[in-house]
Amino acid sequence: MSEVSRWYPSKVDWWLGILLAIAPAMCVVSVAVTVAAGEGMGAALGGAGFLALIYLGLVFPMRYGISDTAIVVRHGLVRQKIPLKDILEVRPTRSPLSSPALSLDRLHIRFGEGFFKAAMISPADKQEFLSELAARAGLQRDGDRLVRAPSR
Repeated sequence: MSEVSRWYPSKVDWWLGILLAIAPAMCVVSVAVTVAAGEGMGAALGGAGFLALIYLGLVFPMRYGISDTAIVVRHGLVRQKIPLKDILEVRPTRSPLSSPALSLDRLHIRFGEGFFKAAMISPADKQEFLSELAARAGLQRDGDRLVRAPSR
């Protein structure tokens, strides 16, 4: 696969940013309290380490890249490649279903038939992402969505 020319970070909704900050803040407080008490340090550090593994393994960094052949969706250590040639439609959505997106201002990418042939992402610069994707994938604008032109 060719190199990604540009990475687009995920947009982060303010309320989700607060929710994501609560758990690490609680870990810091827990470690501080256990240091002051002198007991339970292992459990507090273990909990903080477990949370760090979850955040770094599944959440951060959350970004999306476009190469000459695919969209690369990266969240934590996970990478998903969506071949550009398979993309049928890209449309805006506010679906709250689980996805590698830190905002409800999302793009639904359909790259086949069925539930598992779709992804939802939330690039911070959505319009620039759509413009680059349209140019690289040969998709056409149809209102606020991108579609694959019918084969002739």
